Amino acid sequence: MKKAMTMALTATLATSAITAPLAFAQDKIEPISDEVTEEVATNFIKLTGKLGEIDKRDSGILFTTIEQGDEIFSLTIDENTLVLDNTGKKAELKEGLAFTAFVNKNKPMLAIYPPQYTPEVVVVETSDMGIVEVGTFDKDFVNKENTLKLNLSEESQITNLAGEQVKKEDIIGKEVIVFYGPATFSIPAQTSPYNVVVLETEEEATQPEEIVGDFIEFTGEIGDIVTRENGTQLVVNGDKENPFNLAIDKETVVLDNTGKEVKLTKGMKFTAYVDSTKPVILIYPPQYAPEAIIVETEEAGFVDVSTYDENLVNKENTLKLNISEDTVITDRAGEKLTKEAIVEQTALVFYTASTRSIPAQTTPSKVIVLTNNEEAPTPAPVIEVLDVIAEIIEQDHYESNGVKMVPLRVLAESLGFTVTSTGKGAILTKDNLSYEITRNQKEYAHNRAIKTFEVAPALLEENKTYVPQAFIYSLRGE
Repeated sequence: MKKAMTMALTATLATSAITAPLAFAQDKIEPISDEVTEEVATNFIKLTGKLGEIDKRDSGILFTTIEQGDEIFSLTIDENTLVLDNTGKKAELKEGLAFTAFVNKNKPMLAIYPPQYTPEVVVVETSDMGIVEVGTFDKDFVNKENTLKLNLSEESQITNLAGEQVKKEDIIGKEVIVFYGPATFSIPAQTSPYNVVVLETEEEATQPEEIVGDFIEFTGEIGDIVTRENGTQLVVNGDKENPFNLAIDKETVVLDNTGKEVKLTKGMKFTAYVDSTKPVILIYPPQYAPEAIIVETEEAGFVDVSTYDENLVNKENTLKLNISEDTVITDRAGEKLTKEAIVEQTALVFYTASTRSIPAQTTPSKVIVLTNNEEAPTPAPVIEVLDVIAEIIEQDHYESNGVKMVPLRVLAESLGFTVTSTGKGAILTKDNLSYEITRNQKEYAHNRAIKTFEVAPALLEENKTYVPQAFIYSLRGE
């Protein structure tokens, strides 16, 4: 007991001498504030709070929502997330634990409310004594703020995010998380850390420059199709863990994997090819306008979308085309072209067999040139903010007692909810949210609370329940 008190006193003195973003002592744990804090530590955002209910999804990903005061955000924890306690040991996430999460601020993030983060590291508070600090260290292993110097020994564990052992020289100039206990009462304080985690993996450190393709691929299964008055369609991806919508117009090429025309129907598996220079739609779920949608069939057939050079080799150097008399070459409208029209243009290529070489060689059955030399240069990408919910409502709504009534299922699913019919209404679920709605009844359940609609939900079309528009907007926090 005497030894434990001495160690606690040493840690307390050390903490008063240096700036430590996270410090937990065995007998004197500082109370966690009711407010969620967010601060930027160089390349990482630091989020602190108490874990909410832990939901494990079918994919194995853990999901939790943190609600403290007026602040709310969610964390998704996948197999790449490092979960440690404040001494640097592996730990489990449990509801109610105080935590600090470190999120790469350069990582893409969904523009949704509440904000959703996928952290690189989560540190949970335990009853063990331990101090955690994030910083960048120089060749003398002193941090940038000159508050901490690391005395690294053979017992010091130094790893990267993948858990791979690295050398102490790999710390220099890198952002790291340091787990330590007692430190000297000096400037800078000196310590022999228990564990040091370099915030990058070996693969990230040595990864060569990636060739950016002209197109982004999105795969999924059609969950619903909404036809608009102007003839365009909105295809809803059926995967609730990866929701997105596709806007289809007369310019969109829709074929199966053998190059045959096909009509899109619910349940079809597809790959959509989206021009990477097209405007980005900042809504949730995301909405894309693909150049082509390819539907999977049981027949043999492969598809490549890329730009081909004068040797008919694609930009990624993975495929070379050997054009034969049987190869059909057309533009989007179906007008026949020569093989010269493929050069330096983006093309959709359909083929079956190919050689096992670099690049692979094939004689394609069909080539569709998606661009041509006469087209105007592509303008710089613009950020565009559109509201897919408003578009659906504009095409499908009724008025009831002065209240706009809108379709429940398609709108709720567009917002990422799972909608389950009860025969007399529906249950909506998403993460830790639940709504139970009954037709012709104003009262509805939101988690354990009872709330009231302005106008009761009604079956205004066959097998189609309509609810007040305000309810749909409340589902996305408005």
